[in-house]
Amino acid sequence: MILPPRGPSRVYAAMTFFDSLVPGIMLAGAVLYFTEVVHLGAVQVGSGLSVAALAGVAAALPAGRLGDRIGHRRLLIGISLLRAVILGAYQVVGSYPVFLTVACLAGLAESGVAPVRQAYLGTITTPNNRVTTLAFNRVVRNIGATLSTPALGVALAVDSPAAFRTLIAAGAVSVLVVTLIAIRLPETRTSSAPDTDQSGLWAAKQTGVLRNRPYIALFLLNGLLIMHMELLEVGMPLWVTTHTTAPAWMTSALLFTNVLVAIGFQMRVGRTVTDVGSAARAMRRGGYCLLSASVVFALTGALPSLPCAVALTGAVVLLTLTELLQSAGSWGLSYDLADATRLGEYQGAWSVGTQLVRSCGPILVTLALSSLEETGWLLIGSAYLAAAGVAVPLAYRARTDQRLAAPPAPESQPTGTP
Repeated sequence: MILPPRGPSRVYAAMTFFDSLVPGIMLAGAVLYFTEVVHLGAVQVGSGLSVAALAGVAAALPAGRLGDRIGHRRLLIGISLLRAVILGAYQVVGSYPVFLTVACLAGLAESGVAPVRQAYLGTITTPNNRVTTLAFNRVVRNIGATLSTPALGVALAVDSPAAFRTLIAAGAVSVLVVTLIAIRLPETRTSSAPDTDQSGLWAAKQTGVLRNRPYIALFLLNGLLIMHMELLEVGMPLWVTTHTTAPAWMTSALLFTNVLVAIGFQMRVGRTVTDVGSAARAMRRGGYCLLSASVVFALTGALPSLPCAVALTGAVVLLTLTELLQSAGSWGLSYDLADATRLGEYQGAWSVGTQLVRSCGPILVTLALSSLEETGWLLIGSAYLAAAGVAVPLAYRARTDQRLAAPPAPESQPTGTP
């Protein structure tokens, strides 16, 4: 893995690393903190986190628009500082209403910072290196999340209120470090309309993201395609423990396999996406991978322990390839088809589809696999492939509309005298 060149991209990667420590510390750690230390019920915690996730959807688009107006770096610093304060406020939660309030604030901040961060990265990269830079940051994020999980293990081993409070405080400190790193980033600006005689016509053709129907269709489609994460995090553990003969520890080994494959191949897959066409085709290839993974998962229910373990490993590798292809395709489409003068707004809209599915996905996957079992895997894989195939014509339509809205090239002026 080659480090990005010195400058904003490397500083951004450092920020990504410290930001990636937070999910590993907070996801399971926060749940256990609220149940073991604050003594909230599991249903209360689950419902509160679901409400917080849905509330966060409302923040993405406004945050992106605000970043376009006042500057993405400035807003990134402000929201990161707010995140640190909110995570620190978990220490004073003592009742369900307070928990719900703090959790919703955290959801708003987390959802708001994502498009601002993505839009800023768009201003320090070019179309030639953007997807590979994003792939590098995904690798860094996976490494950071993996390194942070032992902290949860220590807290579980100690099993005391002080240990869980220290864990929550470590998450807040990590976000504070993100804020300090963001201060080191240079100021940037989004592209502006070209200064030509046709700029007025060009500006009239540029519209907000909510009027860009092909882009809307693509970000909703991308939201559906992010379903591979729910299959890995919810569907796979549920299936392994209730429908196969594999040992219980196999779930942990499969999640570790996912991390290793993602770290090893994310950059290679990212290099295959160079334009809108290759981005859409990457999503389509991801559909083939997920259908193949679904078929293998469906077959594992009838296999003995050892063949079952081997088949499950192969299925997770295919599922991880889906993740790598979908993410690389998503990066290419979300940036290359966006209005460069409204990058934050477009990135905010793109994240909405993801957040909607991540809010509703767990229950959909659980119902499908619990009620339909093997047939559920096959239906999910077939539906995913069909959705992934739609990415190519949709991307072509969006690219055509984008070209029609672009300003005409200025006519060359003859030199000399006739």
